[in-house]
Amino acid sequence: MQIKSITIQNFKGIRRKAVIPLAPVTMLFGANSSGKSSILHALIYLFELIVNRNPDPEYSTVTGEHLYLGGFKELVFGKDINNTITLGLDLDTSDDLDVFDEFISEVERNLVEDNTGWYPDSQTDNPSFELDIKWNNLDNKAYVSEYRSFVNGKPFMTLQVEKGQKSVSASYIDVSHWPVADIFTNLAETVKAGMWGLIPLHSGQTALPDSSTRLKLDHVPWEWSAFFEDHPLAAKVFAEASLSQGLLGPLRLLQKKLASLIHIGPLRVVPNRSFVAKKVPEKSRWYDGEAGWDGFYNGSKTLQQQVNEWYQLHFKCNYQFLNAPKGYGVALTETQNSHALLPSQVGAGISQVFPFVVAAMKSDIGIVSIEQPELHLHPAWQVELAELLLLQTSDLSVTKQFFIETHSEHMILRLLRRVRESKIRPDNLSIIYMNIREDGIEPVKLDVTTDGDFAEDWPNGFFDERDEELF
Repeated sequence: MQIKSITIQNFKGIRRKAVIPLAPVTMLFGANSSGKSSILHALIYLFELIVNRNPDPEYSTVTGEHLYLGGFKELVFGKDINNTITLGLDLDTSDDLDVFDEFISEVERNLVEDNTGWYPDSQTDNPSFELDIKWNNLDNKAYVSEYRSFVNGKPFMTLQVEKGQKSVSASYIDVSHWPVADIFTNLAETVKAGMWGLIPLHSGQTALPDSSTRLKLDHVPWEWSAFFEDHPLAAKVFAEASLSQGLLGPLRLLQKKLASLIHIGPLRVVPNRSFVAKKVPEKSRWYDGEAGWDGFYNGSKTLQQQVNEWYQLHFKCNYQFLNAPKGYGVALTETQNSHALLPSQVGAGISQVFPFVVAAMKSDIGIVSIEQPELHLHPAWQVELAELLLLQTSDLSVTKQFFIETHSEHMILRLLRRVRESKIRPDNLSIIYMNIREDGIEPVKLDVTTDGDFAEDWPNGFFDERDEELF
């Protein structure tokens, strides 16, 4: 599964609704304090919302105490709790269709097919959603007030919960774009027309549906026999499974995708002599890079070989990483001799980029989010980071994505060169510039042409410093 875009409104410095295209390689540029990290933090907040079902996180399990989110009151635009945060994602699930069969049992499938001649098949390649997060002054907490689901860009289903209420209702359902029997088409048209108003679904104080269980239609204001007299239960099961496939299937896939998200901060630690690699590290150890050393120490021989080959062939580095002969950490040896060195005994750039190289090569990581991977790196190494991104995203069967906050002109120039040489398609890149406006931050996508150039000039003369110095 790939995340195709993220929608952000009233989140941190972004006030106006922005739909930000994402790609296998997404690079975020802008001046200092221009809000580049807002997009990365929005992904972390979505992790808390979707995976941990926490709309008010002070910290995230992705970053631990390294990154203070501060909860809804700190994340909402202007720190105004009367504002509503809107976040959303557009997904490509074309390679993950099996999950849509998980909402109906074998017995139920036979029941539906035998009595209706139809089988719930509501899967889609292009689902998307938006959710609204508000502040409840009565309960003094944040909550998801509305969840809007879309199929191929068309509204499909909306769930909502009113402030202070403890029940979730469907305010909109439209399955007209799915091939279903006439009886269900009639039901869909009746529901879409709003004859019954809000359709009660279940108790709860969040509109975010629980993807672990099928949607239940036990309290709908109609009789199923009115639409399928021969077997009302078959009609109910069909409707529940179909709606769950469209509403919950993509959400279940997204949970798996976000669960594979790691975030690497701008300053990575250099392991000293007392460093002990963890066999099962917390996700938050990626923030300061420790999990990169954990991953190498506990990784397969193939992973360790790939990391070493990258350093030697691309970085032209005369060191080899290996598990420390004494202790539980990672050491280095010079290729000319076998004398073991600590990471702290070699150049800072070698250790600063190490966690990113390991994360890029680990197959169980689906999303790599990183701030300033180029720190402490020579320009020659920075362009090789661009090559690493291309290597990890060139295979169409690989769905790993990289979201990178950076100031590196060298990385972007190498990527543009590879587009010009037809080694990467322009749509494999998303270059976002964070433009500072009086009314908030505006993310601007810079389109890349097939010639490996930008279709328009950088906003505000970004990267013009080179011309000023040269000419």
